[in-house]
Amino acid sequence: MVVLLLLVLPFVFYASNSKATRNHNRLDRLIVWLSAPVQFLVTATLDGTDRVLTRYVLLMNVERDNERLVAENARLRSALDRGEEQRRENQRLHGLLALHDQAPDAGAILARVIAIAPTPLFRSLRVDRGKKDGVKLGAPVVNSDGAVGRIAALNDGYADIMLLVDANNSTDVLVQRTRARGRVRGTGSDRQVGIDVQYLARTDDIEPGDVLITSGAGNVFPKGLRVGVVGDIERRAFGLYQKAKARPAVDFDRIEEVLILQPSWPAATDFEMKGPRAAQ
Repeated sequence: MVVLLLLVLPFVFYASNSKATRNHNRLDRLIVWLSAPVQFLVTATLDGTDRVLTRYVLLMNVERDNERLVAENARLRSALDRGEEQRRENQRLHGLLALHDQAPDAGAILARVIAIAPTPLFRSLRVDRGKKDGVKLGAPVVNSDGAVGRIAALNDGYADIMLLVDANNSTDVLVQRTRARGRVRGTGSDRQVGIDVQYLARTDDIEPGDVLITSGAGNVFPKGLRVGVVGDIERRAFGLYQKAKARPAVDFDRIEEVLILQPSWPAATDFEMKGPRAAQ
């Protein structure tokens, strides 16, 4: 009887829930009342399971897509950074090339900075060019901003540059506006990095903001390279000279490439050229 009831019951449910147009009797209404919660529970369970599985699959796809997009974003950002660095390097090299074109007969060697002196007692840089590249001891070094320094130590594969702000460096200059002549000496101490303008006659016309350029005297730097901009001026009551402070034209903390100019004189000897200790 139980088996017979279980076999008949689906047909009864089917007939009671049929969509055919007819009036339900009491038995139909009872069966519908009993089957409705079961149908709701089954339908809700199936729908919930479907939503969970669908969401899980979607989340798995979203996670994979997110990982792919993160990797793609990192790759594109890296490519963008490399492109920006190449653009900046091209700008710097274009400036050096333009500087070289102004004096094509002077000859020049492009060098990259590979080390910086660790002590403030000697302001120097090391570059990746040396004797085998034709660099001479005492040769002037420049970049697109102006005078950088001169070669103070030399080896086969590298050279050390004594910077313009080194206390051992002294360079003859002109005040661009008035053509007054003086000399600049580095003040590369622990407290400040700059240049002092010395041996300016008391009668020379010099004002803050005047541009200092290389004079060409001594056959070291070509004439007309920017050296710095005059700042404070010290005029004493007595004495033959006035002094001034100047801000270097070159940002020595951000030098990456330089041009080593080829001087017309023979290479100096170690005895003739005394410079800073080699950069470490």
